[in-house]
Amino acid sequence: MSFEQLMGAVQGMSTALDTLAAAGAELSLKTSGTSTDPAIEAALARVTAAAGLPDLDTLAPEQQMMALGLIRTFFAQAADLLAEPGRAPGWTFTDPYILDGYGRGSMMVPMRLVAEPELTNVTSFLDVGAGVGLLAVSAATVWPSATVVGIDIWEPSLERGRANVGAAGLDARITLRNQDLTALDDVDAFDCAWVPTFFLLEDELKNGLARIRPAVRPGGWVVLGVFLTPPDPVAQATSALRTIRGGGCVLDEERAADLLSDAGFESVRALEHTMPMPLGFVIGQRPG
Repeated sequence: MSFEQLMGAVQGMSTALDTLAAAGAELSLKTSGTSTDPAIEAALARVTAAAGLPDLDTLAPEQQMMALGLIRTFFAQAADLLAEPGRAPGWTFTDPYILDGYGRGSMMVPMRLVAEPELTNVTSFLDVGAGVGLLAVSAATVWPSATVVGIDIWEPSLERGRANVGAAGLDARITLRNQDLTALDDVDAFDCAWVPTFFLLEDELKNGLARIRPAVRPGGWVVLGVFLTPPDPVAQATSALRTIRGGGCVLDEERAADLLSDAGFESVRALEHTMPMPLGFVIGQRPG
């Protein structure tokens, strides 16, 4: 490759970077209720309109916050990669934008699961990798009779999670534990367990499923979350890089289903893709 080719590629990539930043900036102004110079506001609107994102005002405030959180997360992780390319894989993030961005995006998970007939009436829910507690808050909302246990080993996330649970007035129904999945010792305790595979290495996931199986009640369900493979090869590569650098493994739905079957779960299947983000779900049932 010549230097001229490299510089041309960099220039092209910078357009996508600036476009995402403009969308985030416009959402930030809308969600915070602040304003800037009218010329800047108009220029931001022109960028998002040219990118096929007009009328951001039509989104619900919570949807605007979710989108903004994800944009901030992408930028924060990209900045971390650029600043520390030699860092070993693992979840070491303390940046609130990264922690909260994943948390806000994860709030859609219970909203998707409650639509399945098997998961309509969950009364006890296990949230593996609870992070900042927003998925747990969402679970307590969509299943109003449920108690929720969230486990995580990253104290910076749990500290923010406890504050979020308290702010939601859900301390009586949500318990957050500093506990590794491999130390889970609950027995017949949960109707449903959520496991985001992209935060775990495959061996950790295998060992974790061996712990989850007795923790789920007979007839209860475990749900594995996997990132769906984007069709674009660059998107595939960057998604895999983000997952590996965060300490997780790259699984497709077929491999996730195999792991559930190997762990002794039955009725294993992938759910229909209905979410506006590249997240797939594979569920399996503990034999009754």
